[in-house]
Amino acid sequence: MTRSLFQFRLPCSTAAVIFVVATSALASEIPSNAAEAPIVGGLGLRFLEAVGPSRLGAEVDRVPGSQLPDNRAESSIPSIPPGARQPWRYFADPQLPRPFRHRESKSFVMLDDADKPVRILSHIQQKGCGEDFEWLKTTLRKKYEVKKELKIAELAGNGKHLRLVFSDRQIDVSCGERLTLDYGDYKALSRWSKLQEQRTTAYERERQALDKRRMVLETGRALRFADTFTLGDRYRLMGGFGVAFKQPFAKNSTQVFPVDTPFIAMLPALEEPFDAGEIILEISPDKEPITIRGRFRDVAFESLAAALKAKYGAPMKASNRHVIHKVSGNHAILKRLDSRTVEVAFIDTKAQSEQRQRKWQRESEGL
Repeated sequence: MTRSLFQFRLPCSTAAVIFVVATSALASEIPSNAAEAPIVGGLGLRFLEAVGPSRLGAEVDRVPGSQLPDNRAESSIPSIPPGARQPWRYFADPQLPRPFRHRESKSFVMLDDADKPVRILSHIQQKGCGEDFEWLKTTLRKKYEVKKELKIAELAGNGKHLRLVFSDRQIDVSCGERLTLDYGDYKALSRWSKLQEQRTTAYERERQALDKRRMVLETGRALRFADTFTLGDRYRLMGGFGVAFKQPFAKNSTQVFPVDTPFIAMLPALEEPFDAGEIILEISPDKEPITIRGRFRDVAFESLAAALKAKYGAPMKASNRHVIHKVSGNHAILKRLDSRTVEVAFIDTKAQSEQRQRKWQRESEGL
């Protein structure tokens, strides 16, 4: 047999109370003793009667030593949806057996939806398994009319475990590092668990439906944002920031713009948040844009990445600093230049290839 220690932190009104719970790995299940008299409750509570709020303390999400007994594994405890009431509560005024009433203790009760107890648990600060455990053994056998000699399981660390069973209810008593009294109505617990599983399933369905609707709305917003700084549809990238590929830039302007050399373009009526940035163009001899590059401060990289993804689908490359989309042979590229600056570039790849040829011809002239 081995022994392991688990630490639990529980809230209380003045400070956090830490319980160190000693548990034992057993070679076999705890033996059960059949009771002839019914188990109706324990520690001053009855299973079929609702517990008044004045007897209850705060909700508790983790109770030390509350794992299900080894013979009740089918009574699984489902997960509790966020915001739902926790079934375990502090039990404020337990009626402890006479020998333990002046000892320090912590008691808890697990309630169903009608506030009826399905488990009642008390940890009493008492080490060892001496006369008090023997008194409990004798008293429980007499009260619940156990006909045969009680079977006691020996636990690691000189601990002992006693179990009484009447139909779907049982009492588990253990001693050693501390004394624990555990009363359970496992038929009621099973009913509550099934109802809770149905509620959890319904909650998950509703959450998934809300997530789906939220995703549709977010995708729609991102797509509308993308349309404010891109030209074309999801299958064709035709330019950006109001500047179109394959059309002369500022066709009616008398200004002479440099060819194959980046220059800052003054574009009217750029929408927020792009109106405070700068647009850098490279154009061909026919004044058609090759590269349209925008640099902006305090425009979220993530929102731009989401917008491009909403319009063009999954990128061919993506990291938290660099995103590349290939659309109809052209490229949309997003870069994080520093903590506050991003760059969005739209490239006509055919025009860029022709630009490279022109530059090579100029470079190699006279050779």
